[in-house]
Amino acid sequence: MDHMQYAALSRARTALDLMVAGETDSTRAKAFTDIAFAMMVNNKANIGNALRNHASSLVQKAAAHALSDDVWTNADAAALAAAYIGSIAEGSLLDQIVRYGNRLPLNLPHVMVASGFSGDVIAEGDPKVVKHLNLGVDDVTTKKAAAIIVLTNELIRAAGGRALFEEELRKAVTRAINASVLDQLIDSDTISIPAGGDALADLRAGLAAAGPSDGYVVAAPATDVIDLSLRLENRGGMGVRGGTFVPGVEVVAMDAISGMHVIPASQVSVLDGGLQVRGAEHATVTMADSPTSPSELVSLWQTNSTGLLAERNFFISHAAPIVIVGGGS
Repeated sequence: MDHMQYAALSRARTALDLMVAGETDSTRAKAFTDIAFAMMVNNKANIGNALRNHASSLVQKAAAHALSDDVWTNADAAALAAAYIGSIAEGSLLDQIVRYGNRLPLNLPHVMVASGFSGDVIAEGDPKVVKHLNLGVDDVTTKKAAAIIVLTNELIRAAGGRALFEEELRKAVTRAINASVLDQLIDSDTISIPAGGDALADLRAGLAAAGPSDGYVVAAPATDVIDLSLRLENRGGMGVRGGTFVPGVEVVAMDAISGMHVIPASQVSVLDGGLQVRGAEHATVTMADSPTSPSELVSLWQTNSTGLLAERNFFISHAAPIVIVGGGS
């Protein structure tokens, strides 16, 4: 057996070992939803034992040293959360931005944003001159994107309850993250330009106004995303809820915004504290029958319901403004 054959065999063996061990991104993402669902089904008094006795070895490992719902304090559980985030990344503005932006290390107290260039033709060995140097230091204060999922205890345990829970978890997490991202990015420097009434023309205008970037992330109303998905220019094969429109342009559908928000992603730095979920069986929450109807306080305990609180802490610093085409959020 020559060296090339041995290398190919070694790679195949490694791939098989990973498959047998179940250590794939999809199984890690499933383990995260297993933990989240267990927190819906079990109260705080017994969640630790429920997780340590779970059928999934990944869940058992993540909860090996957890006392109650503090499972997220260890690296194993954080890895499961990261895998879940990856599984819903196509619908998350934050994770699409991270593809092209700069990921900041955790526990960083300050962020420095610098830009400049060597502006003169000089002889070899002469000092290099840097012109137009701008330095800025921002304090890192993370903001929390929080979402709550509430189900009755009967529905949680009913056939199909688990599938409904997973779908609602995905929607709640992505909606909360996307709203928080735009809240952090929209400021007094945001560029607003009028819409032309055509989704593709608006996208082109937004990209032109946004300036140079290695990649762009676009938050757009659902109707515009559907329009773009049906265009011949959609060389990335994105669907009706978004995806890659062309290489370097990622589109995310948001139902609650008006106007197309174009983000020059490589001009953005992100500090990501990760995703955590916790049970909330005795909470009192404000609930409404529809987004436009009046809300009222509802006790989960009195209504035989259980809530799950999903939280993600992150900080965004941007060196270039975003562009809104045709309105605000």
